[in-house]
Amino acid sequence: MTGRGRDTISESVRATLYATAGASEVEAFEVPDDRWAQIPALGLVSPADRRRLPASAVDAFPMSEQQAVMATRMLMAAALRDRGAIGVPAYHNVATSRLTVPRVEPAAFEAAGLGLVREHEMFRSLLDLDRYSRPMQIVLNHVDRPLVKVCDLRGLHDREQQQRLAEFADAENTRTIDLKDPPLVTITVHLLSETAITLTLTEPHAIADGWSTHLNLVEFLDRYVAELTGRPPEQSASSASNASPRFRLREHSAQQLFQSLTLADSQWWSRYLDGLETQSSAETTRDCHTWQDSVEIAGQENRMLSRLAASSSSGLKSVLLAIHLEAQARLVGGRSILTGVPVNTRLAVPNGVDARGMFLNVAPLRIDVAAPGKEAVVRAHRELMKVTMRGRTPLAQLVRTVGRAVIPASLFGFNSFHSIAGAALRLDLDTLEAVEDWSHTDFPFEASFNRSEEIGEHIRILLYSEGSSHTRADATAAYRDAVQRFAQLDW
Repeated sequence: MTGRGRDTISESVRATLYATAGASEVEAFEVPDDRWAQIPALGLVSPADRRRLPASAVDAFPMSEQQAVMATRMLMAAALRDRGAIGVPAYHNVATSRLTVPRVEPAAFEAAGLGLVREHEMFRSLLDLDRYSRPMQIVLNHVDRPLVKVCDLRGLHDREQQQRLAEFADAENTRTIDLKDPPLVTITVHLLSETAITLTLTEPHAIADGWSTHLNLVEFLDRYVAELTGRPPEQSASSASNASPRFRLREHSAQQLFQSLTLADSQWWSRYLDGLETQSSAETTRDCHTWQDSVEIAGQENRMLSRLAASSSSGLKSVLLAIHLEAQARLVGGRSILTGVPVNTRLAVPNGVDARGMFLNVAPLRIDVAAPGKEAVVRAHRELMKVTMRGRTPLAQLVRTVGRAVIPASLFGFNSFHSIAGAALRLDLDTLEAVEDWSHTDFPFEASFNRSEEIGEHIRILLYSEGSSHTRADATAAYRDAVQRFAQLDW
């Protein structure tokens, strides 16, 4: 195996990885995920790098390649804006919801934030791209800045409140987050009345995936209600008081490092993507477009797609992937499609599902799209399983070893987890409105299919174009038509 991943792993760290895996000849998929819990704190840091760590560091480990790509993109965008570039968006999440709570208690919001910081390493982490031999995530014993900011707008009229909120949203969407000044996440609570608030979460992509973000918001609300009622909050699976061993973020880092040292998955990807260069190298001269829109799936359409998922034995995600592929085929004018599929790289260990951090990779999926029908779903499911099984190989590694043609021009996303609205219902809170969460992506075009576990009869497709050749009208029509084609067939 060649490439920067192997070359920049120090001999001491490599020896630790091989000793933990049991041998230098084994492949990454042969090592049980729970084996990486044997790595001690700072066990993935070379002696030279360890001497550079801040005194308050309790752990450090190399960032995953996906994290490093995201962090680099964020800093590059900030540098361009600092030089006066126009139209370069900040590369981080800003998501807002409006809630009605039993009563507003600023101290309770702050206490809920302290509980999150105490419980989860990601809130005490900084990301450093240039001081160490590899991009490094460093976990501190404590952080000085609070996670939660409370802004009291209760004395203002509604119009002035809305103006302040709009100014705040603009500022959050354009500010640069300092990756070396934790916590990298900010939760801002605006008090609108004695019971109404807005809750805004701002975070860089490189620190948390979508599942982690939703878990954090649900836990934050739960901790707030616990502070109000005096009852203990629900114990997260990763809690120190939980009977299972606490998951440490270095375990994921160790697995990803060892992945870069092994051959089998990388060789499979080289065969799978063979010939892609000649198919994808032609440069387009069409105009590029930047826009955002959405397509709704509800009612009878949603029920018919669920029936298709059951009758094809493929699951709802594969049905939605087939819809995405059909829409892409219409947009590009051909049935041979390369798209990206986010892959969850969390370790299959106790408490792994509740870990908070960035555990995502993007796997390239190539397919000849079948006509709308059960066969299209089955074929999409088969290819999805094929690439997901080997999805821990970083896309950045494939770019180095196979070539830039493996970078998909589109991304398919399927998010099915706890929403703020669902958590609010469970905690007897009231969600008045959800302010849109339009996150920037690494790809020219993304279709993100979003479904709440608590409100499952509705799916929303968020469409993002950031430099793709697709117009808003063409793309929304393509996805609306694809949904109808799959929903209207007689199963």
